[in-house]
Amino acid sequence: MSYSFEDRVAIVTGAGGGLGYEYAKYLAAHGAKVIVNDLGGDPLGMDNAIDKSYAVAAAKKIQAAGGIAEPNQCSVSEYSSAKQIVEQAMDTWGRVDIIINNAGITSPAIFPEIEKSEMEQQHAVHVMGTINTMRAAWPHMLKQKYGRIVNTSSSSALGFVSQIAYPTMKASILGLNNSLALLGKEHNIHINAIMPAAFTRMTSMLPDGVFRQRLEKDFSPDKLAPVIAYLCHEESQSTGEIYSVGGGRFYRIAFAASEPMQVDDSMESVASQIGAALDDNTPLSVVHDAFDDLRNLGFSEEEYDMYRDMATTHNSHAANDIDAVKITGVDNVWNLTVKSPVGDQFSTLVVKSSGNSLQGNVLNEEHGAQKILEGKIENGDTLTWSSKLTKPVPMTLKYAMKMDENQQIIGSVKGTMLGKEVMNSSVSGVLVEGAEADAAKQKSDTAPEPKKGILNKIFG
Repeated sequence: MSYSFEDRVAIVTGAGGGLGYEYAKYLAAHGAKVIVNDLGGDPLGMDNAIDKSYAVAAAKKIQAAGGIAEPNQCSVSEYSSAKQIVEQAMDTWGRVDIIINNAGITSPAIFPEIEKSEMEQQHAVHVMGTINTMRAAWPHMLKQKYGRIVNTSSSSALGFVSQIAYPTMKASILGLNNSLALLGKEHNIHINAIMPAAFTRMTSMLPDGVFRQRLEKDFSPDKLAPVIAYLCHEESQSTGEIYSVGGGRFYRIAFAASEPMQVDDSMESVASQIGAALDDNTPLSVVHDAFDDLRNLGFSEEEYDMYRDMATTHNSHAANDIDAVKITGVDNVWNLTVKSPVGDQFSTLVVKSSGNSLQGNVLNEEHGAQKILEGKIENGDTLTWSSKLTKPVPMTLKYAMKMDENQQIIGSVKGTMLGKEVMNSSVSGVLVEGAEADAAKQKSDTAPEPKKGILNKIFG
């Protein structure tokens, strides 16, 4: 199979040389349009110097080889400048499909002498830099329902002598990577982390010796590019994984757990079993995420599923995920799904417009008919309304929904109690037609006015 990145747009940070340049060059050679980002500076990157020549020279070399590339010298450590990197890709080519977060710095300072300022400087680049580029690109990837992201960790995160700043930041990448992979999966945004081993400007500062010589001889940066490129390809379904890559090899790294061991309230019960837990011959199973850990600790499937739903579905950015069309009027029925903190909630929206005003009900088996209040078409493309719940507690729900050309709707609902926001969840709606829609309209027309309970009379 021939792997092509034609029509794909990639951003590679720290691409002025070394690993980042090889990634950018490889993607461009296979058809991608690439933003070559590099701030410049010394090999360690701790001097805060800006040298635009690195990104410019790298982009020119890619262009000379027939690739499409543009230089960028923005810092990733601040969101405003990281956003400019994404905006350049959007302004130039109209999309962003791939991010390789490769930019990094390091410090020779050792524990306990390392200064707080050095820790913060590395945190700004490694951790916040990775967050900033993903945060800036996320709305675009959600809208196009596609994205491939590779984040750079390090095997030093598994344990590394006394230079604690770099391993600490690279360990942070793993938690960030795995959590966002869960969030992005349902949107076809796949996110993986790599632990690269290569001879670069940074590692070339190692003292001469057998290790450095082997690194220089067999671990050139170009040997990592095919693996990273594949993780960026649309065919790759890998997400939330960690790969060690270098010297023409790669392998998966995973967290693993022994069988759970029951203890009582005595330390003796721990002492009698900890040896088996630490025995390298004890069978281990892969722990994919926090939910697997809950299972191992004895949570039931029902408890596990509820917690997983709560953690993976509670988000309210869905209104940005749609190519909205103008709404001139509605007389529709939609089946709604609310991604609430306690799992998916289902109801039926029956709504009709009169000018810019909306009337109707949200029908729910548990809560009955919730009358549409203050309903209107805002800005010509957004349906907004509020409704009131009376049980289990009085709550005001405020909806904002946009519609696509297929009359599917998507948006958010916010719940408030006593003026305080207690819920902010995404909502999607599938159009209902035919007999099912007619039945829902009839049910809405005959729905009784909701009765106010004593709490609702007081607080509603």
